[in-house]
Amino acid sequence: MTDTAILRLSRLIRDTEGFLLPLTEMAGDVVVARVEFGFDLPTTPTQTSAAPHAVQRTAPHSGPPTAPHTGSPAGPPTEAVGHASLTGTVVLVTEPVSSPAGLEAVLAGYAGAAALVVPPGTHSHLGDGAELRGSEGRVPVLLERSPHVTWSEILVHLRQLTEGATSALAWPDVDDLSALAAVIAETTGASITIEDPASRVLAHANLGGELDEIRRATILSGAIPDWRIAELEASGFLDTIRRSTDVVERPAEGTSPARSVIALRSEGELIGTIWAAYPAEVDPEPLREVLRDAARAALPVMLRTLRRSPFEKRIRREALGAILAGSADLGPSATLLSLPFSGSFCVLAFTEAAPDREPVLRFHLRAAFADAVLSRIESSTGTHLAALVQMSEPTDAAQIRDHVLSALRRSLPSDEALSFGVGSPVDRLDEVHRSWSEAVYVVDAVHGRRRVLGGRGRGATSGGPASGGDEESPTIVGATVEDAAAEVIGLRVADTLLAVERDAHGAEPAGRSGDIGSVARPARALARHDAQHNGSLLETLRVYFATVGNSAEASRRLHVHTNSLRHRLGRIEEITGLSTAEPAERLWLELSVLAHDRAGG
Repeated sequence: MTDTAILRLSRLIRDTEGFLLPLTEMAGDVVVARVEFGFDLPTTPTQTSAAPHAVQRTAPHSGPPTAPHTGSPAGPPTEAVGHASLTGTVVLVTEPVSSPAGLEAVLAGYAGAAALVVPPGTHSHLGDGAELRGSEGRVPVLLERSPHVTWSEILVHLRQLTEGATSALAWPDVDDLSALAAVIAETTGASITIEDPASRVLAHANLGGELDEIRRATILSGAIPDWRIAELEASGFLDTIRRSTDVVERPAEGTSPARSVIALRSEGELIGTIWAAYPAEVDPEPLREVLRDAARAALPVMLRTLRRSPFEKRIRREALGAILAGSADLGPSATLLSLPFSGSFCVLAFTEAAPDREPVLRFHLRAAFADAVLSRIESSTGTHLAALVQMSEPTDAAQIRDHVLSALRRSLPSDEALSFGVGSPVDRLDEVHRSWSEAVYVVDAVHGRRRVLGGRGRGATSGGPASGGDEESPTIVGATVEDAAAEVIGLRVADTLLAVERDAHGAEPAGRSGDIGSVARPARALARHDAQHNGSLLETLRVYFATVGNSAEASRRLHVHTNSLRHRLGRIEEITGLSTAEPAERLWLELSVLAHDRAGG
């Protein structure tokens, strides 16, 4: 421990993982010495402030860069600040770096700064022979902004990191609220809880003494009991805490010990509270000082706990989305997700799970694949849960399918309905997009088959042999491209035809152009007829094709007599002008249904 806990460059890099991507190594740690969130047009040079923890923002012009300065937007530029004034400074270089020469100019112009944060894409200009390592503060450490965050978000996060970085006591470098609560308890002898604004317990520490009834109920339930909150509200104690900027105390009452509470605030916003319950022998005066100091130390940890988690989810989702979309520049996304460029990868696509079930599904998928990267991803046919998995050794798609089926069927309820597709394994990160595309086609095929056939049908969906028509089908089903090859080919053909029509008719949806040759025209005609007459001709055609033209089986699934089915097929022929008995016309009808469904009806 040190007498002062200060923000060092190493901690800044660590705590902004995912925000800033290190491009060079850090030879020696330095203290971040100044923070100024000003504007870009300078009037006077900035002198090093006595206040520690500095991050300075600049936007260099298109010419050779000058040292950063601050000032009023109305004033004229002044001379560049010398290198010495940049010591311990992190400079945000907001203008794109377009060439190796431009990067060298930026590095030379800001020599002496602790670090430079450069725009996305700068890494492409790193030369093999360039010496870019930080060296005693003379050559800045190079950090690249993740393409999935904005400069504003970087600034807000860096400012949050600086809040609470100084401490009057010898606080250790705590990285989580539980460790912080333990330090406060050990320092004061009090029992500690750290809570969010909704009175949910985020961390607690007790030195082994007896817990009073309220604390026991709070810790066991993870929140202050409702009756206790009502009592504190009625007495005005909670309102006092919300308005206070210092320690608030409540004397002991009966068996309930005395309590001291301090609010945690960021820019005036209440983000949590630290509660200390203590016996009579604890002196409240030193406790007040500890809580004041603990509140400052808790701020960056609390901010990460409350705000960074949703933010991390977003940038991880966008990073995975960039990889699945086949981005030309995978470097930042791979770094953010800690993925190598070569290895054994496979992507799984799951039908969208209910919000309350998705966390459970994620938990079991991570149990099956410890390194899986999971995220909800939008595809052309809707939202799927994507799972990018890495294997320690090459594994075929069927083995992955069976492993997931086994894990999920052991873990999830027997009535859980879930479909997933497995893309073909690949050995390069830049080929992962192909595996994702296949997985989406497969899960769409499986989901469509289950919808039309009620979960029964060929065993491809479960990876087993063909099942009988009356046999109970598993509720959790998965397939590979090989399992659902015919359906996948049909879906790809339908997508190709729709793409051709979009190219021919611009943004106009397929089937609405009036072109008699439009692939989706017959299905659209049936859909309009059904809407006008409350009919089910389109669904009849789906089931008829799904049962391979077996009239008896189609009638059974539609719950109609075979004569009724024949009548419906006759009406379909009248409306579309196409017959299921003619091979070419039947093919058009099948493709029409596929295209209509792929286009979203």
